[in-house]
Amino acid sequence: MTEVNPYQGPETNVTSPQGEGTFTLGGPHKVTVGQALGWLGEGMRMLSGHWGVVIGALVLVMVITMGLQLIPFLGPLAQPFITTLLYAGLVKLFHRIATDGRSDFGDLFAGFSERTGPLLLLALVQIGVYLGALLVVGGLMAISLGGSMSLQSMDPQAMSSGMGVMMAIMLPLFLIVFTLVMFLFYFAVPLIMLGGMGLGGAMGVSFRACMKNLLPMIVYGIVVMLIVMVAALPLLLGLLFVMPILAGAYYVSFRQVLTSPADGAEHGPE
Repeated sequence: MTEVNPYQGPETNVTSPQGEGTFTLGGPHKVTVGQALGWLGEGMRMLSGHWGVVIGALVLVMVITMGLQLIPFLGPLAQPFITTLLYAGLVKLFHRIATDGRSDFGDLFAGFSERTGPLLLLALVQIGVYLGALLVVGGLMAISLGGSMSLQSMDPQAMSSGMGVMMAIMLPLFLIVFTLVMFLFYFAVPLIMLGGMGLGGAMGVSFRACMKNLLPMIVYGIVVMLIVMVAALPLLLGLLFVMPILAGAYYVSFRQVLTSPADGAEHGPE
């Protein structure tokens, strides 16, 4: 396979490692807000005839994740690595639905035998980057808090005002930093699993794709959060309906933003 520059969008024909379906990586393409919201409808349409398999796979992922939390020390350490492999399996499951029109529950475990090394490295780097970002933001908050506390002996009113200013600055900073970090990894799993890309290339392309579609991604993320909040109200049962749709929508977003129009994806203005 041709080596991909991590700072440029992929432009090569790629056969998925599992041997099903050939697609062309391209872009990143720009989509409109309306197209981004349309991912939800497309994701739901993908589930026709496959609801049982997808729900079963997602429930098993949840059970495994919860089970790992019950294992002292080793369980929480292993969870991000195993979860990444399972997410890669979900991507393959939806790829099979899209390319072959059939679903295979066994695809859920594909990450344990295909592209396992890069996926585990992705999980490790993700942990490190998030921890680094948390330390940086936490350090800035500690410095700001220390400055505010030093004002207490001078003027309690000034301290209260300083704390308010600090929160007004740090909360948006926190959201911005962690959103940018999330963009590094958002499309990394399908780029590695289906596109055969390396870690650096996948992270670079994922970040560029999200930044190119910043407004659609923000609006889509807000809508998804609202949907999940509503779905969780009836004893979390609504999530059994919503989570498969969101999983399908994620795959649709990958195909629309990072594959060529020849694959049937409609793109917005570049």
